[in-house]
Amino acid sequence: MAFLEWFRRDKKITDYSPEDLRREEARLSIRETQTVARLTKAEAERDEVFRQGAVMRSPVRRRLLARRYEERHVEIRRLESELSRIMKESMTVAALRHRLEHRGKSETAILRKIGEADVESLREMAEDDRIHEDLYREKLSALLGALSGAEAEGDPLADLGTRGRAVLDVWQRMEEGKVAGVEEGLREVDALTEDTGPVSE
Repeated sequence: MAFLEWFRRDKKITDYSPEDLRREEARLSIRETQTVARLTKAEAERDEVFRQGAVMRSPVRRRLLARRYEERHVEIRRLESELSRIMKESMTVAALRHRLEHRGKSETAILRKIGEADVESLREMAEDDRIHEDLYREKLSALLGALSGAEAEGDPLADLGTRGRAVLDVWQRMEEGKVAGVEEGLREVDALTEDTGPVSE
């Protein structure tokens, strides 16, 4: 069951201890590793089907390979969506645990103010593929105020410093055809980060 689904039941956010949340972080970490492995396998299978179809001369067999390619593509999209949800859930768990561990019992009163409408909003954003992790992070930070700097110990985007964000930007432009290849991409990253100082922000 997804972490945010917990709050469809009787328990509230304040019913969970830091130990509960640490166990959930471990579970989410295992789910992430398994999903990445499945995604990598599906991508390799899709690429192999494409290579087979490129040299196939039989129209019937080529149609069969095209169908298999479509199946792998659909599976990849599903796994990417699942991975995005896992990352968003990890952010949520890390934020809640941090507040409970580092801000004391007075934090309970603050967390009690987080109602079902807030949780439902987070749940919808977690399940919406159009909502990227950065946007979800902003929403969560506004709600909990716990995802800034070193506080976000378990946030999978917390250690994404200047160079990490530069790499994401270059990869995106490579996908759009604005950067010719890997070597040019590496030069672009170096140019974007050469004067930015430390690796992490």
